Formats: sequence, C-alpha cells, structure tokens
Amino acid sequence: MADISDGDGTGSKFKNIRMMFESQGQASPPVSQKPKKISVTAPPKINGNSTTETPETRNGSSAGADGKSQVLRNHPVLTPTDHRANPLATVSNISTDNRLSVPESNRSSALSDISSSEDEAPIVSECDTQDQESDVGEEEHDATYEEEMTKRREETPQEKNKRRRFKIAEELYTTEEAYYSTLTLINETFRNRLKDDEGVYMFPDKTIREIFINTHELQNLHVVLRDRLKDRIENWQLRPRIGDIMKSIAPYFQLYTDYMAKFENAIKTLNEMSAKNENFSQIVKDLEADDEHCQKLKISQHMLGPVQRIPRYRMLLEQYIERLDETSPDYPDVKDSLDKVALAANKANDNITKLENFQLVSQLLSNVSGLGLTLEKQETRAPMVYIKHGKIMKMSRRNIQDRFIFLFSDVILICKIEGHGKYKCNKKIFVSDLRSIADNSDPNMTYPFELITKKSSFILGGKDEPEKRSWMAAFGRVMAGGGQATTTASPQRLGLVAPVWIPDNGVSMCMSCERTFTTIVRRHHCRACGKVYCSMCSSNKQWLAFDNKNGRVCDSCNTILSARDGLDDKTRKTRGLTNSNFFPGTKDMSEEIPDSTLTKGTIQSGSINGHILVKVGEGHYQKYWCVVRGVILHLYAGTYDKKAKKEMPLLGWNIAEPQDCDKVQDVTLTLKVGHQGLDPMFLKFQSESEKEKWYEALEKATFVD
Repeated sequence: MADISDGDGTGSKFKNIRMMFESQGQASPPVSQKPKKISVTAPPKINGNSTTETPETRNGSSAGADGKSQVLRNHPVLTPTDHRANPLATVSNISTDNRLSVPESNRSSALSDISSSEDEAPIVSECDTQDQESDVGEEEHDATYEEEMTKRREETPQEKNKRRRFKIAEELYTTEEAYYSTLTLINETFRNRLKDDEGVYMFPDKTIREIFINTHELQNLHVVLRDRLKDRIENWQLRPRIGDIMKSIAPYFQLYTDYMAKFENAIKTLNEMSAKNENFSQIVKDLEADDEHCQKLKISQHMLGPVQRIPRYRMLLEQYIERLDETSPDYPDVKDSLDKVALAANKANDNITKLENFQLVSQLLSNVSGLGLTLEKQETRAPMVYIKHGKIMKMSRRNIQDRFIFLFSDVILICKIEGHGKYKCNKKIFVSDLRSIADNSDPNMTYPFELITKKSSFILGGKDEPEKRSWMAAFGRVMAGGGQATTTASPQRLGLVAPVWIPDNGVSMCMSCERTFTTIVRRHHCRACGKVYCSMCSSNKQWLAFDNKNGRVCDSCNTILSARDGLDDKTRKTRGLTNSNFFPGTKDMSEEIPDSTLTKGTIQSGSINGHILVKVGEGHYQKYWCVVRGVILHLYAGTYDKKAKKEMPLLGWNIAEPQDCDKVQDVTLTLKVGHQGLDPMFLKFQSESEKEKWYEALEKATFVD
C-alpha cells in the first residue's frame, strides 16, 4: 500500500500550526517530545459515575464545584501521594489532600533540618528508623495542616478566589497533559503499529484516513497549548492569568468540527476492520492489552477523548471566570475564549448525544434476532433514535401474550422474550405506517389501548394506568415526529387501514346471524373490520389496500367496499372480487355509505358488568361475561356476543353467603343467588372487593324501589 503522509503534507490548512506559533517567537518542541514533570498538587476526588471512561477521565483532575457540562460524566482525578509514609514528600509538597504549597525557603530549611538530624542520629535498627520517620512525618503533617487551615479561615473573598483560580489553572494543565498523551497514543503509537517494517501502512489508504481523521493536526495544536500552560503554571506569580493563552488557541478549535463530524464513521470503520481483518484485529488487541499505553481501555474509548475535551475547556473556563473580577485584565480574554469554546462545546454535546444514542441502539439491536436486512442497512436512512423499551401485554387472536417492545424513531419492534436478555422480533412496524393510538375498553386486557397501523392493528396493555399513559405518550411523540403526543384517532377509511381483530374468546356466536360456533361452525375474521363471523356471513372477497391483496370480508363490508370502487360485475369477476347484493353503480353513491370510521364490536354493558366464574357442576366453573341491566342478570359466553346464553330475573331472589352444606370452595370469594323452589346459582369472583361490589348491585336488583 502507498504510504499516507502523516506529517505536514496532509493538505490541511492547519498543518503548520506549530510553525505559525514559532514564527511568532514562541518555540515549540517536536510533537513526540515529552514535557518535563512539574510539581502540581492534586485536588480532592469527586465521586461520580461514568458511562464511558477515557484516558483523560482516568488521569486528569477536577476543579470541583458543580460540573456544568452536560457531557462530562466523571471528573478526572489525580492520585494523591501518601505523605504520612514519606516525610520528604510531605515537606516538598505539603498537604496534597488540601492542595497547599510551601515557600521554597521553608522547603530548603525543612530539608536541611532532616539532613542534619540524619547525620547526628545514633545507630538504630531499620524498624526503629522507619517508626521515627513516620512519627516525624505525622507531626509535621498535622502541624502544617492546622496552620494552613487557620490561614484559609482567615482568607478574604479576594484571596480565596485567587487561590481557586490557580487550582483551576493547575487542573487545566494536568488534564491537558493527560489529553496530549491520548493524542500521542492515537496518532503515533496506534499509527505506527499499522505500518510494516519499512514504514508503509499495511491497510488501505481510505481506512487509515477514516480512522485517524485529523488527529495529527490536533496533536500539533495541543503540544503548543500544553507547553504554554506548563510555562504559565511554573511562573504563575509573575503572570497569574490564562485568558491570553486560551484566546490565542480558541480559534483553532474549529479543527474539532471535522473530527466530531467524522467520529461516528471512524468508530464504525474501526469495528468493521476488527471484525473482518484478523491482522488488524490482532494489532488492536495487542495494543489494548498493553497497560502502559492503553491503561486497560479500548482504542475506541481513547478516540472519544477529543470529543470530550472541548466541553471540559468550557467547564473549567466557566469556573475560572466565576472567580474573576470584571475589572481584571484577564477578564476580557477569558470571556472571549469562553464564547468561542462554547460554540465548539455545543457541537460536541450534540455529537456526544448522537454517539450515545448510536451505541445504545447498537447494543439493544445486538440482543434481538430476526430483524432482517431492512434494519441492518441504515446507510440510506436517517439515524435511528432510541425512544423507549419495556415489557408489555399484547392481545392476540387466541390469548394474551407477554411481549417486549423496542420503540425507535422510525420503527417499532414487537419481540418474543427468549430469556437471558435475548429477544426474537415477531413484528416490525414502521412509524410511517402508524395511524392512531387510542384508549380501549376491552375487559379481557388490563389497562388496554389500541395501536392502529396501516398493515396490522392490535390491543396492548400496561401493568397500571401510569405505564399505559407513558406508552401512549411515547407512541404519540413518535407519530408527531418528536412533538407532543397525538392520541386522537383520525377517521380511517374501511379497507385502507388494518383493523383491530376481536379475539376468538371474545365471541361465542356469529356477530351477524348469531349462529353458535362449534367444531363445525368455525370462526372467521373479516379482514376489513376485524369482527368475527361464520363462513356463510364472510364468504366475500374484496381488494384491501393496506394488505395489497384480496381478503375475506363480511357481507356488510362487502357492500361498502363494492360501492366505493365502482367496478362493473365483469371487471370484479376478472379480479376475483365478490359482487355485492347492493351495488349503486356510481362512485358518488359510495358517499351515502357510512364508513368514515372503522366500526368496532360492541361490548355488552349495564349498571355493572364483568367476568364471573359460574358453578356448573361439582367443582366445575365456567367463565361468563355477566351484565346487570335493570332487574335482569345476563350471562354472555363472549364479551362481544349479541345474545345472552342465559337471562335471570332477580326480583325476589336472595343474595347471600354460601353455607357449609353447599360444599363450595373459596367461600370468601363466592356469592349464592337463590330462590325458593329453584336450584341456587353460585358466582365466584377474583377478589373480595369485587365480590362486595357485585353483592350491592345484585341486592339492589332483587327489589323495585
């Protein structure tokens, strides 16, 4: 492969950044030169959780306060030295935990005292020497701590702000040094491992450009910033300001715009190469296993460092300017720098949000099987945005099933739960096919609502009312494209939108001729309205636009659809469609047919209604949909049945608790409805509260006011 220049020949207008600074009379060391270590005290640790760990968040420090940047999950922390175990460290860097310093004269005096005491000390055992040094170190540490705390309590607000500004400047340098090490790892160490012995890349030029983006130019920029900050910290007493440095560097932060725009693609290329190229994958694994360089982090996590760096500048500058008086000569430069950094930080925040969403979507979809190519190839579509996921109940034709829904900005995945965090996608619904979300009163489902789509519609249920409303609001936001929830159903034309099917156990008879369903008389769903009919009442064929094919429809829907299409009998026969018994012959007549909305099945209701278990034999119960209307108790075999299986006038009947002689199980949940000379009926309820509610309703129906 041809070598790609990663020096000044990249062609970018920022490639000579270091030369520009040198032309201004400010020398800059070579990129690979490592700075000398300077004594910088560490701030106290700040506790927090981090979703993504980077070298900077592992090695840096934090100025504390409030952490205003929305993208910084964890403030970097330096590891303090245990000064009680080393008296020399205590003298040279007093009270690291409180981030205080000692004048050079005091430091020299302390070192001199220790040196002279060691010359005059008698010969003792090694253990005794260590104990004595430890005691001396503890005494000096305690005395110094008390002295410094006293000084802090006596500080004026101006002195306190001055001290804190220095600590922020210190943190700016220490984190910059850690960040520069990250850039060196990416741009030098990682790059070099992708080359052969002759210095030529072993992989395609396009791959190298996509992975490294403009990290070389970023490294050139930050070696200048790092060295300037280092010099300023060492000479802080002479020039206690950072605004001039940040102002000169801030315009070049536009380099990050290009990096952040291409970062997601860089991670994608890195992952693809690791998956399909064994040589590349081994290089990455070897580098990540090198704790000296990668510090137990992945390369992709190191590559996130530049994305997080700009928001950290913003946070530190905001903390710095809060402690700076507006009359200070440093104030205008810091204010100007903060404005420029804020623009870049806003772009970084947006990019981090997109990245986190990309990672979350990828992680969720990795646990779902059966997706198909339509979701795996996303290049030609807008990025998929995660909205909500969770367990929900779904009413099928035969029963109620537990399902797991993944709701994204452009697709809904309804999955079967396979266990161990794995799911199988049973149904994919694109948001563009959604038509409405509305309440539903089906008694077979707890807290139901219906999802109406172009190709399939069904009833879903939550575990409680808040969960139901939460799901309805989430679906509504998706339908509105991120706006407010839209749960008002717009009129849906018959045959253009998939209906919600009435479940099989919701009816025991044809919803037209009322024939009872048996093993011979079978149930058939009308594909246009979703109701259940016998074969004689649903033997028609009509074109259904939502399904893009002919479908079985009931007599009522056949009349409506025939009137709408306006086709003659010959054409209808050619297309395999059924002729209607009522055919107006013109399209205009179709407007007289009232089909503006999908007609739903009617649930039988009264002053009180619900499912009750009725005793039909010794220890045997049958479930009925029971309704009280006036003084009559109606027992329906199905919720949507038009005709009751049994009707009982309640006038004169006695409602009471079962007796021991009745030989009834669960006496506390059962009511006895009896009449003199007639066999009693036993009603069993799901709870005592439900039983009390029905007792009051039945007792009221046994007499006339």
